[in-house]
Amino acid sequence: MKYIAHRGYSSKAPENTVPSFTLAGEKQRFYGIECDLYTTKDGQFVVFHDENLKRMTGVDGSIMDYTFDEIMAMNIIKGPKIKQYSTLKIPTFEEYIEICTYYDKTAVIEIKKIHDITQLTQLIEIIDNHPGLKSIVISFNLNYLKYIRAISNCELQLLTDTINDEIIYECRVNQLDLSMPKELIHKDLVKQLKKEGFKIGTFTVDDSKMALEFEKLKIDYLTTNKL
Repeated sequence: MKYIAHRGYSSKAPENTVPSFTLAGEKQRFYGIECDLYTTKDGQFVVFHDENLKRMTGVDGSIMDYTFDEIMAMNIIKGPKIKQYSTLKIPTFEEYIEICTYYDKTAVIEIKKIHDITQLTQLIEIIDNHPGLKSIVISFNLNYLKYIRAISNCELQLLTDTINDEIIYECRVNQLDLSMPKELIHKDLVKQLKKEGFKIGTFTVDDSKMALEFEKLKIDYLTTNKL
């Protein structure tokens, strides 16, 4: 079972920041580093979890309504050990990719929301321009993943809060693996999905005993804030 650092090592530094990604890169246990992506008003990819900026920056507005330069002028003001980082910025996608490449970690890239689905072509081009990079693209948005599958053979995972025959069918025909909340995982489901050849991920697991149980079930990827 491979461990994925959720928004970087987000129990040790503010989530989705250069320090959290760097700390995850330095930790041998992590196979991959997860991030979240939006596009700015002028079409640039930036790394941030919430659509609204307020929780992490104090600015009450959608990240998608600001230009790249406006986003770069903001500071992250919340998170573990935030006092160590007085001018912490929202990372660019390239900064995140460079950290994953440097530390030889798999980039687990969650597409949150973009202005235009065709911007995913640019995203794949950025990934492909880093030939040493290992990556997995994930999203709750099935249409995003279908678009990427049409232009790339990269590893893709559908994030889903529910599991049914329709979702399994869509994943099978589009060659998508599945990642589900820990509450959905059970032995019979894992057995069924494994029989069909799917890789299985789960999130967000911070309990070591639970992680051990998932390892026994032969879960492929486990996303965690701190393990």
